[in-house]
Amino acid sequence: MDLVSLLKAHVGQTLTPELAADICMVANQIPSLIPFDVIERIKPAEYREFTFAVERIEDIADEIKPLHKCHWDETEAHRHGLPFNPDYETFFRYERAGRYILFTLRKDGELLGDCAMYLDKSAHTQTLIATEDTLYLLPEARRGRAAIKFVAYVESALKQLGAREINITVKTVNTAGRFFQALGYSHVENGLMKVLD
Repeated sequence: MDLVSLLKAHVGQTLTPELAADICMVANQIPSLIPFDVIERIKPAEYREFTFAVERIEDIADEIKPLHKCHWDETEAHRHGLPFNPDYETFFRYERAGRYILFTLRKDGELLGDCAMYLDKSAHTQTLIATEDTLYLLPEARRGRAAIKFVAYVESALKQLGAREINITVKTVNTAGRFFQALGYSHVENGLMKVLD
C-alpha cells in the first residue's frame, strides 16, 4: 500500500501507535522501479564448476558479510580510518524496491563472489542505468575465465532488465581497470576522495 492510500483509508480516525508505525513504514519506502518477479526471471548460468545467479541479499545476508569484509580489507585501504559498518537494512529496502540487484558466484554451493548493482533511471537520458556498488571475487574464483564469464552474465542480465548503461568503479590498488577496458569498458573519468578528520 502506498502512503496516499494508507492516509485516505484512515482519514478521521484516531492516530494509534500501530497506525503511526504503519505510516512511518510506508513513508520510508523507496518507490519501486523493477518488480522483483521480473528480476527473478533471470536464470542461473553455469561455467565449469561455477554457478552464477541472482539472489536476494536479504536471504543470504549472514553468508555475504564475510565476503564484504574480505572486499573491504583488500580494496578499501584508503577508507580504513572509517568504520566498516554496512547498513544491510538499506540494501534490503533498495532490493525490495527493485533498485538493487545482487549477482552471486558460487562453487559447490560456497559463495565466492558477488556483484551488487543499484538500478535507477537517469535524469539526463531517462534510460535505466546500473551503478556498481560491489564487485568482488575471492582469489580462488579469479583463475581462468571465471571473472570474464561472470561479468558477461551480469551484463546480459542487466540488458534483459532494460539497462542501457553500466557504471563501474575500479580501485588503484589492483589491475581491475585494465580488466574492464579489455571487456569494452571506457575510462571516462577519474574519481578522487578524501577522508575528513
